[in-house]
Amino acid sequence: MKKIISAILSLVLVFNCGSAAFAEGEYDTHEDEITTEEYIYTRQISNYLSISNNTASCLSTVMGYPDVTTKIRIEQILQKKNGSSWSNKVYFINTYNTYIAIYSTQKSDLQSGTYRLKTIAKVYSGDDYETITKYSNTCTC
Repeated sequence: MKKIISAILSLVLVFNCGSAAFAEGEYDTHEDEITTEEYIYTRQISNYLSISNNTASCLSTVMGYPDVTTKIRIEQILQKKNGSSWSNKVYFINTYNTYIAIYSTQKSDLQSGTYRLKTIAKVYSGDDYETITKYSNTCTC
């Protein structure tokens, strides 16, 4: 049941949310930046973070193009704010041999603080790929 809910939520996010991200090189963006950059192998990318009862729910969705995108590798990094910088706390990774990837993870027993989800997607077409970095909203627990 959780997988069905995650899939539905991911599709809603994919089709209803505009995402700001760069597809050339490895550039970082912030949630309040907007770009008109177009991707070569990626149609859309989104990520979402929610925290409830000291448990982070992380969702990354990447949609490529049929007959173009051959593989998607998603790295999720849960980051905690430390003063004016961010430190990496949890690291997840998964690879999908298709043009659509929905990656949902959870981390429990979080310490109090402000968190964000950093998603790094490598979207492939054969041996060629583009790297996209996307930051989520921030959440506090």
